[in-house]
Amino acid sequence: MKLEYRADIDGIRAIAVLTVIFFHADIPGFTGGFVGVDVFFVISGFLITSIILQEIESGKFSIGRFYERRVRRIFPALFPVIAFTVVAGLFILDYKTFKKLGQSVTSTTLFASNILFWKDAGYFDAPSAQKPLLHTWSLAVEEQFYIFFPLLLVAINRFLGKRYFLYLIPIAVLSFLTSIWSLSSQPDAAFYLVQSRTWELLTGSFLALGVIPPLRSRLIRNGLSIAGIALIFYSVFFYSRFTAFPGINAIAPVLGTALLIYSGIGGTSGIGRLLSSKPVVYTGLLSYSLYLWHWPLIVFLKYLTLRSLNPLEISGLILLTFIISALSLKFIERPFRGNQPAIPERKTLFTLAAAIMVIASATGLAIHLQNGMPYRSGANAAILKSDHEQEWKNAIKTEQNLIPEICKGNAPPVIGSGRNAPVFLLWGDSHARELSVGIAEKARQYELSGFLATNSGAPPVIIDDNDTKVLKGTRFFNGKPFNDGVVSFLKSHPEVKTVIISCRWSMYAEGSGHEDGPLTWHAKSGPSCLKSNAELLKDGIVRTVNILHGLGRNIVLVSDNPELGGDALRLFCVSSLTGANYDNLMPTLDHYRKSDQAMYELFGTLAQRPYVTVVSPEKLLFDSKGKAMLTNNNIMLYNDDNHLSHYGSILVASVFDDLFKKIGCSLQKPLIHRTTTNNDNGES
Repeated sequence: MKLEYRADIDGIRAIAVLTVIFFHADIPGFTGGFVGVDVFFVISGFLITSIILQEIESGKFSIGRFYERRVRRIFPALFPVIAFTVVAGLFILDYKTFKKLGQSVTSTTLFASNILFWKDAGYFDAPSAQKPLLHTWSLAVEEQFYIFFPLLLVAINRFLGKRYFLYLIPIAVLSFLTSIWSLSSQPDAAFYLVQSRTWELLTGSFLALGVIPPLRSRLIRNGLSIAGIALIFYSVFFYSRFTAFPGINAIAPVLGTALLIYSGIGGTSGIGRLLSSKPVVYTGLLSYSLYLWHWPLIVFLKYLTLRSLNPLEISGLILLTFIISALSLKFIERPFRGNQPAIPERKTLFTLAAAIMVIASATGLAIHLQNGMPYRSGANAAILKSDHEQEWKNAIKTEQNLIPEICKGNAPPVIGSGRNAPVFLLWGDSHARELSVGIAEKARQYELSGFLATNSGAPPVIIDDNDTKVLKGTRFFNGKPFNDGVVSFLKSHPEVKTVIISCRWSMYAEGSGHEDGPLTWHAKSGPSCLKSNAELLKDGIVRTVNILHGLGRNIVLVSDNPELGGDALRLFCVSSLTGANYDNLMPTLDHYRKSDQAMYELFGTLAQRPYVTVVSPEKLLFDSKGKAMLTNNNIMLYNDDNHLSHYGSILVASVFDDLFKKIGCSLQKPLIHRTTTNNDNGES
């Protein structure tokens, strides 16, 4: 079909980009604004398929011309944004975040950022609000799609009798099924990877094929356009970050966009005329630059303010985005397009594009290989003193390999002194793993050793079988096989007399930090009832203590460290950069006790039992004014907003002195307490 300019499509682009911007700016009501990207996918599939088919039918299609258009469309606006993020990040970001930015610069330049962000979407992944190029994943999806799609259309035209729909529909169906399947097994892959998004682009392609006859009824045209925009707005206003997406839920915005485009083929509608109004169309013309610029500006402003943006800041940021985008359209994008473009020769254009890609990729790689250039500021240098990120990553990889072994009854690793058989076991999640650094150091001082059994993201408690069956599959309970394995291991190792239990109690009690949100359960038998996370956790702790006591073990319950009001590195660097005081973000001792009051009360009750001891490392992490400390001797106490650093772990280890003295005495052996230089409190 012949492609003619349609102002209403620029209007649809305006809707798409504004919903994305409002979503990213946390404007109330636009909780599903991320579907604007899906709207863009459908529009792109329709327009580019129309252009390719038109050129194929006229015998003018060439792959060189196709990619020339892509370069002229994508590169002029994209690389100034990349350059801006690098320069701004150089002065603003802490070295870990800047190191990750280097990775994303290279992957964005190579149109592979969706793969990077998919792989990074895990335990060590930085929050999305610290990734200035996160939004480029959608560009990567489109460019990956357009590597093969033009060639596929040419092949169908030449060898398969131009039966485009016949051969494209199975691909779309397979992609849609992949999206649904991946959503349940690999949700991050479903969101970021091209195979789960291809059907959305192909939906637009099917409209370009002309297999559906144009509408002749004005009534039907208006009805479909109203239905289309209603579907888009439904997903914008009623979806949220917790909506399973894409999969089946992507049908609403994709179908809605398709209906809007279809209702404008061969005629117009009332909605179409609204979308074709000049302000809306101009916003659509700016949409590419608006999309590129808004997110880095939001990221850097949020990074510096360490809080959500207020309405005045949001308004100013959106206005600034429009101004930059208008300048970009006039002075950067348009000069490279049109009948008399800058750099008209294709060979010169490709050479320049390749050179820019090499320079940008090399810049990103250099930033990454130089570890984010911590020498840029004294703040970064101070942070580096406590950087054990690689050891942390290695530890969790070891943990992930070890979990199946513990479930099989095999021995966990040993910490502390290697001279004597293990006599204690430290059991918990990632907080216990970080605390193990200090406990291992303290155990070595007393010539003791113990086993380390940690499973990140799962509380070290035994859950009732009925509860587990009801809530099977939720993240809260995925540690049951591991925890059962730990108990089985203890049963076969009676020489391990002391079990130290530590974890991020508040997270499991509140349900925060989980994709499940606050959990409830329904009793399998007996009267119907609902239990909150806190109630379920309390039951689990009491049950675990009773089981361990039945095995003749002494139990040590460790209260958790305070959690900060933001990422530790970011707090420290921004404070050093701006001179601002962020004490208001640091929790107070009173706030900590109130937030963990339920755990404190339970631990206090259990501590009345002669075989239960409560240890409180957090008391060493507050200053004399009752404020949580970020650093000590200019060295970071935290790795992020909740995990202790190695230094922080060693700092609080002195609270275990009495415990290890008691264990040593119970072994009826002389205590050896060697002074070390690792304890900056001067305790020995």
